[in-house]
Formats: sequence, structure tokens, C-alpha cells
Amino acid sequence: MTPGPAAPGSPPPAPGVDQAALPAGHTVFEYRIEKALGGGGFGITYLARDINLELPVAIKEYFPGELTIRAADQTVRVRAPEGEQQFNWGLERFLDEARALASFRHPNIARVLRYFRDNGTAYIVMEYESGDPLKRWLARQPALDLTSLLKVIHPLLDGLEAVHKLDFLHRDIKPDNIYIRADGTPVLLDFGAARRTTSGRDLTNIVSPGFAPFEQYHSQGRQGPWSDIYSLGAVMYWMATGEKPVESAARVQHDSLPAAQAIGDAAAFGAGLLRAIDWALAPDEKRRPQSVAELRAALVAAGPASTALPAQVRRPPGDTRPGPDSDVLAFAASAQAVPGSSADPARRNVLGTVMFLNLVAYARHPIDQQVALKERFNELITKALKGVPQASRIVIDTGDGAATCFLGDPEEALQSALLLRSLLTQKYGQMLSLRIGVHLGPIRIVFDVNQRVNVVGDGINVAQRIMDFAQPNQIVVSRAYYEVISRITDNANGLFIPMGPHLDKHLRSHDIYAVVEPQTRPAQAPAHHSEFANTASFATLSSLTPEVLADIESELARSIGPMAKVLIKKALPRSVGAQGLRELLAVSIPDPRAREAFVHPKSQKTQPVGLPGAWSGSRPDPSRHARPDLSQPISRPHSGTISGSISGRSVPVSSPWFTAAQLSQLERALSQVIGPLARMLVKKQVARHTSLEALREALAGEIDRAADREKFLAATQKLP
Repeated sequence: MTPGPAAPGSPPPAPGVDQAALPAGHTVFEYRIEKALGGGGFGITYLARDINLELPVAIKEYFPGELTIRAADQTVRVRAPEGEQQFNWGLERFLDEARALASFRHPNIARVLRYFRDNGTAYIVMEYESGDPLKRWLARQPALDLTSLLKVIHPLLDGLEAVHKLDFLHRDIKPDNIYIRADGTPVLLDFGAARRTTSGRDLTNIVSPGFAPFEQYHSQGRQGPWSDIYSLGAVMYWMATGEKPVESAARVQHDSLPAAQAIGDAAAFGAGLLRAIDWALAPDEKRRPQSVAELRAALVAAGPASTALPAQVRRPPGDTRPGPDSDVLAFAASAQAVPGSSADPARRNVLGTVMFLNLVAYARHPIDQQVALKERFNELITKALKGVPQASRIVIDTGDGAATCFLGDPEEALQSALLLRSLLTQKYGQMLSLRIGVHLGPIRIVFDVNQRVNVVGDGINVAQRIMDFAQPNQIVVSRAYYEVISRITDNANGLFIPMGPHLDKHLRSHDIYAVVEPQTRPAQAPAHHSEFANTASFATLSSLTPEVLADIESELARSIGPMAKVLIKKALPRSVGAQGLRELLAVSIPDPRAREAFVHPKSQKTQPVGLPGAWSGSRPDPSRHARPDLSQPISRPHSGTISGSISGRSVPVSSPWFTAAQLSQLERALSQVIGPLARMLVKKQVARHTSLEALREALAGEIDRAADREKFLAATQKLP
């Protein structure tokens, strides 16, 4: 497109975008256009803002200029009836590619967030990458050498390989479509020309003079991974020589392009790199590297070891040597939730605690300030995580923050968040602000295309949505995390305040809790000896032998993974019977069926006999009675085995203030609305109340939904 005049009152359009671009301030769906970033034969790219989240995004509009015009109401219209079929065919291809590209999750590829139809056309919404175009970044470099060039090219090769493995081609790699983020990492942009190689149709001709291979000049050309390799080779040629390559169409009959080896600085870049560039730029596609792996191998051989990717990235098939993340995977595999196969050792479904961090207003700062903010942030998070074993955590850079998945003790996430907030306020005050969200849920540990460990699944997705509800320097947690942490932590009372249900943009409701500032927490009431007046001797009640604990841990680990051992260790002082322990731990199992099967196993083990005046939720004094040594594997016989255990049925809830019939009816009514947690909640509240009405109200307070609360109160209105 040729530049045209700007609309009155709007910023001038970007080069290559004419007056057909949407004006600044125009709203498309839930996005407000700020300015046009660029355009081509198939569409226009805009900088826009998500109205709901107040975040910048990039939007690609399907707008084939030869077929369409912009109407007065900003809709897209086909110029002539005979172009209708071609427009519709292109529109469907545009949406097909958007669906496929949305599946790409790679740190060096601009990520597609969503796509939709509007204004008579379609739009793709992508993450907005702040940074410098490669041209501008390169102009700021005092000198370019082999190491700095390969630090840009190697990550781009990774991203390109991910695209090719899904049978896609980018088809428009050029300096304008490569950005360098504030942290120095490159990202490949603009997949508007990308096409699937297995579509069965001839690929259309896409040409960026100097960077497009000859096979893209005509629809019958043999396009494949080697086509993108030519374009990336042209980018390297331009970086190493300072010259734009001659158009490939002019090189077919007589190749007039000076070889990189002839005009490149061998002292700065090395002869090996220059040879690899010339190889990638061969006019005949059959004489080029046929895959990213071939070009990478040539670059690795040409470059110093420090610029090459880690050895585990390029393992040959069948090579099972442990990589740097093997300790994390071994930790997850030790008690995986879903049995894995030997052919796929890197995929693990486990229960994890995810702490999602976001730098407030990060994208609004200039580039140099973003770099400084990220450096400070990295320093703080390193200090906050220093005490967490590396084998039990995975840290992922999210661009404007970080996500940390804790595979062990869920308290580590809360402690790390509190420490991070404390370090932040002490060192930077209002200069640097974070939003922190914590959630406990199912996650999957996977390897990306470069064999680096990553985390996906509902656990990390919900943590991000929970974080969105936080105020600057506020920590919010999900109900799932609160339920677990409040049952395994002694000082949980007064630590959280409920904030009620919040609806995210996907219309999913989340009950969240805010972590109270330390200086505003109420003082803990001193413990009274009378609290344990009716607690029986642990040695008399307990049937929790190492063998029983091993069975419970094994069952729990099948549902939640390696966190099982930690939760059992923390819950053990709060229960003296196997059934009570199961009920206490069941809250950590996300799946309702698995939770029910865990609470009521088919082959129920023997339980301790009920004793008058005692209940299985009573908490003994661990300093007075021997317990199994949880620092040793539970499956081994304990040297100090517990004596006095009695087999029989579980210890019932009893109280001098309520009859057995009253407690039974309360538990039955509560279980109809919240499930198997009812028994545990009744036990907890019985110890705190002496009035039947107060007990009913306390139990009703444990029910989230108002309708369920009314149902419970109505069912328990007339107790015997």
C-alpha cells in the first residue's frame, strides 16, 4: 500500500498503511484502536488496547487491498461482485491459520490470543511485543560480531522450527518482522502470510524483495522449510555485510549477489558463519539446508560454544541422557498423577502451586526503563526463591513478570510471595509494584520444542486470572489454595480475608482471598490448655502406623503427585485416625470423583475405636508422644513403632453439648451441598461451639452459594 493522508485528528498512519486503516479511537469488539503499525497486501496491523484489562495488544485485520474498500461506517466491503468468492476464500484461510497459530506457545514467536469476525471481515489478536525493530536495534549496537549475531539467530531458529513442526511456513521473514525485546531476546512477528504446507492448495506468491526466495514469486513454486531458511539467511547476510541481498528472481539466470565470504568481515564473523549464510542463500532450493536442524548444525559448528544452544536441545532420537531439568522431572515423576510411558518421560500431570507475578504498568515504560525494571525484578525474585530447592520449582519468564510453579510444600509459595513483597516495599517503595496471584491446581510439566521444561494447564491459567484481580503489591489467592493452606498451617487464622467471587473475562467465577498485611493482622489469641481437655492420649488412639501412612500417601500421590508426602507430613499432627487424615487431605484433590474415592476407599483399612470424649480431629501435643519419622520413606518400618493402636471403626464426633442424632443430621444435610468435606467441617466447628444455633450458622458459613446455604438451614431448622 502507498502512504495516504491521515484522518483529521488522528496520528499519521504508519508507512505502508493508507487512509483505509481504522482511525485512532475506533472500537472493534472490546479493543480500542490506538494507531496503525503497518500493512501489506492481505491486511493491516494495529496497536490497540484491551478495554477490559487495559493492556496493549496487536490486532491483524484481514483487508486484501486489491479486493476491498473501507466504507463510511468503517466496515470492509468487496469492491466488485466478482471478487466476493476470492474474498470469502481468503477470509476462511485467514481464520484457519489463526486457529492453528493460536496453538503456538514459544517464547520467540508472537502469541495469538484470540480471533473473531466483525466489520464484515476478521481479526487476529496477538500479544503486543514492546521493543525495537531489528533495524533500529542493530543501528544502536556499537559493533556486531559472531556472538551477538548468533544470540539473535539461534532463538529465531527455535521458533521457526516450532512453526515447521506443525507443517506451517512463515513466508515473510525479514528485518521488519523481527523485534528485539527490552531484555534482548528476539521475537518473530507477523504471521499474516503463514500457510500450512499440507493444505493441498497451491501456495500464493508472497514477496518481500531481497528476502523472499524465488519459489515464492510464483504460485507453482516448491515452497517448504527451505523457503523460510532462505529468508533467514538473507537477514543474516544483511546483518553481517550491511547490504540487502539482490532479489532472488534476478539471481536465477545470472547470480550477481556477492558471496558473504567475499564481502563479509571474516575476522568478526568467522569463515564458517559466512559459508553457512551463502549455503542458505542458494537460488536453487534443492541446494539449501532443507531443515532448521541442518542450518543450526552449520551455525553451531561455526560459532563459539557459548553461542550454541545447550547440548540437550539437539539430542538425537533415543538419547535419554539427563538434562539440566532432570532433577525437576525426577521429582515430579516420583509420584505422578497419571502414569507416563517410557517414550514420553517429560509429560507429568501433577498438583502444583503456581505464583503468578506481574509488573504493574510495565508496558507503559520506555524501553530503557523496562530493562531496568526487569533487572530489579529478577534480582528480587532470585532472593525470594533462594530458600526453595531447585528440584521442586519451575520458573517461567512471562515477559512482564514471571510464573513460579512449586511442586513441593504449598506453603513455600505463600512464604515466597510474602518475602518478595517485603523486599519490594523495603527496597523500592512505590518505584516498583507487583500484582501477585497464587493458585493450587492441576498442571502438566512438558518440554517445549527445544527440550526446555515448561508448565501448562488449568493451574497456571487460573493463577494468572487470580493475579488479574490483585491491586498493586497485593497478594491474592484462590479458594483452592486457601482451603489447603488453612488446614495445614497453624497461623492461617487472620492471615486471609475473603474478597468474594470475581468474574474473569472468560465468565469463570473465582472465589479469592487477600493476604493481610503483617502489621494489620489481629493478634493471635493465646492457646488455652482447656482446648485439649477432652483429647485422648495419642498412643491410645493412633492407628497411623508407617504402613497405613504409606498406603494413604500412595493413594493421594496418584491424584496430586509429589505434593502428597508434604501434605501428609503437615496434616499428621491434626489427626489421629486414618479416616480423619483422609478427610483432612481430601480437600487437596481437585477432581470430585478422585476425592470421593480417596475419602471412601473400596478396601477400607481398619480404623481406631472411638473413645468417649475424643474425636479424630483432636490435635495431640507432638512433643509428648512419638510419631513416625517423616524424614525417612514412609514405606520403611519405623524404628520407634507406635504401641497401643486399636483396630475397629473410626472415632465418631462427640460433644457434651450436642446429641449424636443432631450431629448426624447436621453432617448429612451439609454433605448434600458440599460433599465429603462435611464430616471434617462438622468436627472442626463442634469443638468451637456450645450452642446449636451457633453451630448451624458456623456450618452455613462454610457454604459458598447462597441457595445452598438456605437449603442447609431449612433442612436443619428442626433438629431432634
